[in-house]
Amino acid sequence: MKEKAPGKTLLQVVGILMVIFGVLSCLMSLANFAMLGTIGEGEVGELLEQTITASGITVEAYKMSVYITAAGALLNTVIGIIGIVNCNKIQKAGICFVCGIILILWQLGNDAYSAISEGVNGLSLVFMIIGLILPLLYFWGALKNRQAMLDSKVQ
Repeated sequence: MKEKAPGKTLLQVVGILMVIFGVLSCLMSLANFAMLGTIGEGEVGELLEQTITASGITVEAYKMSVYITAAGALLNTVIGIIGIVNCNKIQKAGICFVCGIILILWQLGNDAYSAISEGVNGLSLVFMIIGLILPLLYFWGALKNRQAMLDSKVQ
């Protein structure tokens, strides 16, 4: 008899959203990497550098944000795929549980970095909370499957 996966819908829906957002973010990261190569070179590169510095951001901070965004996009895409593939397999709940923890820690780390580098105001606090919604829902789905797995071992 196959055990029911109570977290299936959460993991599947959140996983699909994460893959969609992750792929879009990967595409944007590719464009940003292309822009990084032009900084300081030619008219476009000079204009980009001037625009970055005029907005109060250092070129180094811009580069760091591009790298962090690309890493986050890749992380979300991979973990989203893991959630989709394993959403109905309670025996794989452990990997989804760990992935949920990684997502939450990643988001909290990004929020801390933003708070330190940019400060916190009402709007940024709202975005920090919104940023935690998908990781928490993913974790909740994984937690439901994990509990079903543990319950099936007890019986």
